[in-house]
Amino acid sequence: MGTFTSIQGKIDKLQKTVDTLLHMGENASCICVDDLALLNKEIHEQINDLYLYHGETTEQEAALCLSLLMGYSVSMYANPEDEIKKQIILIRSQKIIQNLFSSPLKNRLHTIYNELLS
Repeated sequence: MGTFTSIQGKIDKLQKTVDTLLHMGENASCICVDDLALLNKEIHEQINDLYLYHGETTEQEAALCLSLLMGYSVSMYANPEDEIKKQIILIRSQKIIQNLFSSPLKNRLHTIYNELLS
């Protein structure tokens, strides 16, 4: 059970970091380039840390794929290896979408899946 919690904590942390990046500057404040670079680096490191994991449940696998795809969608550190990893996560996502019951999680995963395919 400890692994489940550990993975979930990492999933939640990546989603929070991506949300922080996406909402920078909403308070009409200036965005410091150093802060932007630091957040992107942190997202890239979190993606690489989570990439080898698989969820212990269907829902956790969906949340994991969602957070990874969210990270890939905002990452400035794209390279050929990251593009291959993203394609693998898209394949995993396609499989999990087919097995997941209708839910907000499924909708979010399906949305980002479609966005990254186009």
